[in-house]
Amino acid sequence: MKYMTLVVVLAFCSFNLYSWKEFKIEWVENLKGDFSFSRKHSLKSEAWCYEYAGVSEITVKKLNKDSIECYTLANAATHSTLNFYIINDIVSNPRIELNSITDGKRTFFCNKALIKVDKKAMQRGILKAEFDMKFNHVENPKKQMFWKGKIYAKIR
Repeated sequence: MKYMTLVVVLAFCSFNLYSWKEFKIEWVENLKGDFSFSRKHSLKSEAWCYEYAGVSEITVKKLNKDSIECYTLANAATHSTLNFYIINDIVSNPRIELNSITDGKRTFFCNKALIKVDKKAMQRGILKAEFDMKFNHVENPKKQMFWKGKIYAKIR
């Protein structure tokens, strides 16, 4: 019986470690900061994650009246992508998806996120945001996995 209890506790802890979370958006009237990158790109960010050499574009698609999907694309040098949904006042299921050239597919779920979104820009069909996300890094918990930056993208 004690082994069964241990298995259940470990399964529950693992589920919580790998499951997605939701984070409240901080809405602001006029998001300050340098968004001059938006003349050439939709994303300015920095990250530490596996097989990442940088990206400068993010796709922002309207799924329905309350939901938006956001994701970056992999390229020749970057095999990690940032993915999340905006549903009403929350950021849902933020994660890094790695399609490794050596280890296959893996997902790293967010455990902490701060995101500010410009309310007026959103009303005009533009996602103008600043974000800072931290991710579960079970392989090496001492090395922080993160993705942070700014977004200025037309919602398609």
